Amino acid sequence: MAELSEQFIDQIYEASFIPEKWPILLGGLAQAVEGMGGYLFTISRGASAYLASDAVAPHVEAFMREGWMTVNARAARAEALAYPGFITDLDAFTERELETEPIYRDFLHPRGIGWAAGTHIPIPTGDVLSFNLERTTARGPFERGYVDALDRMRPHLARAAMVSARIGLEKARAGADALDALGMPAAVLGARGQLLACNGLMDTLIPAVVKDGSSRAQIVDKKADALLENALTALAGGTRRGVVQSFPITGEDGKPTSVAHLLPVRGSAHDLFSRMHSILVVMPLPGPGAPPAKVLQALFDLTPSEARIASALADGSTIDAISADFGIARETVRSHLRSIFAKSGVSKQSSLVRLLLGVTLPRGLLNGH
Repeated sequence: MAELSEQFIDQIYEASFIPEKWPILLGGLAQAVEGMGGYLFTISRGASAYLASDAVAPHVEAFMREGWMTVNARAARAEALAYPGFITDLDAFTERELETEPIYRDFLHPRGIGWAAGTHIPIPTGDVLSFNLERTTARGPFERGYVDALDRMRPHLARAAMVSARIGLEKARAGADALDALGMPAAVLGARGQLLACNGLMDTLIPAVVKDGSSRAQIVDKKADALLENALTALAGGTRRGVVQSFPITGEDGKPTSVAHLLPVRGSAHDLFSRMHSILVVMPLPGPGAPPAKVLQALFDLTPSEARIASALADGSTIDAISADFGIARETVRSHLRSIFAKSGVSKQSSLVRLLLGVTLPRGLLNGH
């Protein structure tokens, strides 16, 4: 089976530079070892990115959508074995376990699949890439000769994954640098909240304001960091509604010095390797002055009504005055205020006003540049 590696080696390295080529390569590799298809996915906290050949793509999509990734016994066993090569289901499970393990009993076998050959490859983002070829249950498990042939190809797959990940990280750095030009300190975070890249302005805030923690990026202000952790966890699970993604950072005197914003990145196939998940932007609050409603709306995901009320509060209006000026009930104003508190990460009206009075955007953004 030595020809297997030679047949696909050029395609492997081509895919390392053009990620869209991976599904075709996976399909070809699977066919060469009498499989039905192949797929890649990342093992990380929260939602995983994946690529799959056409034949198995519907199964992988259902696997992710139905939440099987969180109870993926296959991946857990493979991780525990930590074998630097390809393994099969029979290397990780007994025949009895294959009959009773929920992932096989309730998902794989009802779909007519359940025999795989796979391997785990660490990539520079700190995640692990799981490479798998799948067979139908009728075809039976992968023979040792095919597994040995895949092992001979594994170094090429590992190098290709490393190249793809490095290219992805360079894209992350380029994204951070683009925000640098707008005067915005920014860091690109991975799926676990780990810092992948940051621009020069953000670099000046490390470690006084932001820390590159061992597991994820952290904000020195503990309250702001708790909000960041909650937001990262929610985004990793695919949730945005009701999540505070903008929160004040206070200085030693207890007054807000800046506002942190966590911006989710909506991805493509490249995200499998770069793992760009979100961008953390820290906006300094250098000067006083009530900000325009449109600025507040953009900063804190406020509705137009909430933004107008927030701007009026920053201008010194009372709740009663806002009620009269806007022609709405006092309780409606209070309801909007509670929503503004939740979105801005503060709990008192006085804290909100202090925060709003400090909001200042870079001049280029205010001018529409």
